[in-house]
Amino acid sequence: MANPVDHIRAAYANLERDVRRTLNTQLGVEQSLEGQAREALRLLSAAQVHRNHFPPDEWTALELSIDNMVQALNDARDEISDPPSAEPLRVLSFASTGGRPRIEIDPELLAESLQHAGPTRLRDIFKVSSRTIRRRALDYGLANPGAPVYVETEDADGNRTRTYTINAPAESTLSDADLDREIASILETFPDFGRRMIQGHLLDAGHTVVRQRVIDSYVRVHGPPHQSFAERSIHRPPYNVAGANSLWHHDGQHGLIRYKIVIHAFVDGKSRFVTGIRCSNNNRSDTVLALFDEAVRRHGLPRRVRGDFGTENVGVAEAMAVLRGVLYYIWGRSVNNTRIERLWYDVTHAFGFKWKTFFIELEAHHGLNPLVPEHIWLLHYLFLPSINADAQEWAQTWNAHPLAVRNDGNDSPRARFLFSMVRDGPRGLEYVQEPPEEEVADPEMYGVDWEAMDDPQLMRHYLENNLEDSEDNNPFTFTPEKLSHVPCDPPDCPLTPEELDYFDRELAASVDLSSRSMAVRKLIWCEAFRICSDMFAAD
Repeated sequence: MANPVDHIRAAYANLERDVRRTLNTQLGVEQSLEGQAREALRLLSAAQVHRNHFPPDEWTALELSIDNMVQALNDARDEISDPPSAEPLRVLSFASTGGRPRIEIDPELLAESLQHAGPTRLRDIFKVSSRTIRRRALDYGLANPGAPVYVETEDADGNRTRTYTINAPAESTLSDADLDREIASILETFPDFGRRMIQGHLLDAGHTVVRQRVIDSYVRVHGPPHQSFAERSIHRPPYNVAGANSLWHHDGQHGLIRYKIVIHAFVDGKSRFVTGIRCSNNNRSDTVLALFDEAVRRHGLPRRVRGDFGTENVGVAEAMAVLRGVLYYIWGRSVNNTRIERLWYDVTHAFGFKWKTFFIELEAHHGLNPLVPEHIWLLHYLFLPSINADAQEWAQTWNAHPLAVRNDGNDSPRARFLFSMVRDGPRGLEYVQEPPEEEVADPEMYGVDWEAMDDPQLMRHYLENNLEDSEDNNPFTFTPEKLSHVPCDPPDCPLTPEELDYFDRELAASVDLSSRSMAVRKLIWCEAFRICSDMFAAD
């Protein structure tokens, strides 16, 4: 019986030949390029069945090569759509000298280029040596001759000494007083400029000033840090809750809202233990409540819960009012809910960005239109379980990984949750007597991580993935006039049960639905899109 791996190797060789031919002859021909990309994905899907028969390094190379082929084919679909509007610039010309031709560089282009970069940088752009660029700059009067690399002198005893010259950019002749005036003027207009921005401003004005002179002048003009009224350090109270299950933070993340997908999660504040996470096709209150109920059954009932002023949180707030009391759900702005915002940063970089990039590629190259409800239904049907699988796997990994916390060791969130139950007393566990009531002087400030709010990377991520908390007319109110609502309603299935059964059988027969390869998942979408298109065309 023939070895299937050999067949796959032969098929790959044919595929590589066909892809090269297509890329060389079919630029911008969308139908040909898309068909070739599907052929590549089909081969990868077929090879997945025999993956265990490949040596690991050969399988990795095969998967990467096919992924690169598909990417090149997708890029080729757009390559011809924006051609240059003129012939390429003639940067170089060659003059006859009776021997080796002399390389000439367009003087105007060289003059402009030398204002932005030196010969070393320009050699990669002009494709000539930096020495040639330097010589032409001298020939055209665009640069002044530099000092010799070294000067050799001889003393009375005949000993020769070489003194080397460092050719650095000409230093500005500005005096310290003039430099101070220049920087004072810059800071008057741009008070938050740092050293690099100040240097750039000076350079744009024709002054080349070394770093240390800029720093010294800045101190003279602006004053050293913390000059006024002694030190101006801001004291932030540390994050402090009594123990595990004292406070859970929860929120919804809207990075995939364009595709009608919302990620909801709960995290224990004391230990950073993720008690629940789920990706859903809606932002309804009962969906969030179901996740909360499941988390409580597994990890106990928290003493308090903190969330923002979103309508999706009403169910959890009502449940806490029944189980604990009306004051045990803490409403607040999402920007103060930094424990969960920290978590969203890790979620995005772990798997959220991967899926967003994947969906964007489906939009760009494979027919997805997020404004068509049937497309969104198909996207959810195919990939929402896979996104949830990623979310659960990430949560398990997160809860098990060593987490460095200042002054608190490197225990994992799971270990911290357990150790806090032992050290600080169990909370929320049905078979353990409830600990004494915790005194909370200011519920609104309870569980706010002020240090996290000073993290610019975290806050940038927060602003990119969250809408405004409210649109109140009164800017001086502590609570909004109405709860905010982020609509996300799931589309209805456009197929009858019989049609859905046919769809499932057809799709399972053509692709490997169990594959976690994003390349194979592209093929899954393409085949599913084709099957649906054929079914609707038949109607």
